[in-house]
Amino acid sequence: MGDCIFCNTVEGKTKLEKVYEDAEVVAVVHPRGAVPGHILVFPKKHYQVFEIMPDYEIGHLFDVVNKISIAVFEAIQAQGTNIIMQNGVSAGQELPHVVVHIIPRKEGDGLDFQWTPKQMTQEEVSSIELKLKEAASEIGEFEKEKKKEAVKVEGKEEKKKPADEEEKDEDMAKQLERIP
Repeated sequence: MGDCIFCNTVEGKTKLEKVYEDAEVVAVVHPRGAVPGHILVFPKKHYQVFEIMPDYEIGHLFDVVNKISIAVFEAIQAQGTNIIMQNGVSAGQELPHVVVHIIPRKEGDGLDFQWTPKQMTQEEVSSIELKLKEAASEIGEFEKEKKKEAVKVEGKEEKKKPADEEEKDEDMAKQLERIP
């Protein structure tokens, strides 16, 4: 992804200041942060939206987000943090790479993440609840790092796809419309 600023950062082609890096994740100081200490944490692999990341990589990403948030509290005496992900164009995602924002907060810092709750009837709430319960009922085991099985085909060794590969392809197709 030659035009992705996050991939370019991973490759060392940008001047974003890294505050943390491991084999899978990078954390940088936001160059135009909402407040001093605003950090961006993102996977090194290019994922355009959150839903296409494997569960085990999401777990690691948020382990790092948690540790960086702790560092923000300690290093700049934050009194709180907002941990935000803009996932999809409609959610405000401007660049097509999964990114988690850690925004340090202090009393009276002038940031306002408050919104006016939408007024809904009990019937609307119940309808949404039923739809979400139905969709959530299909959630299975969380994906652990999978090893692909090797299968011999005409004297060659080929990688066998996991049994749920087709289901993942369908899920990915559903997410394409959300990609910025």
